[in-house]
Amino acid sequence: MAFDLHRADGDVIRYGDDARFSFTATGHLVVYDAGGTKTVYSHHSWDRIEEPVPAPEG
Repeated sequence: MAFDLHRADGDVIRYGDDARFSFTATGHLVVYDAGGTKTVYSHHSWDRIEEPVPAPEG
């Protein structure tokens, strides 16, 4: 499932269908991208995760 990670600094990172995320017991977000690279985000550095909005037609 693709998802967009909205960071606290306003950046949005789009992850593709092969990416996965989970949460640690202390509230950190752990993301594994399509290549298996692990990234840990502190609970203060991101706002929300959403399904990506399709690009407008035209």
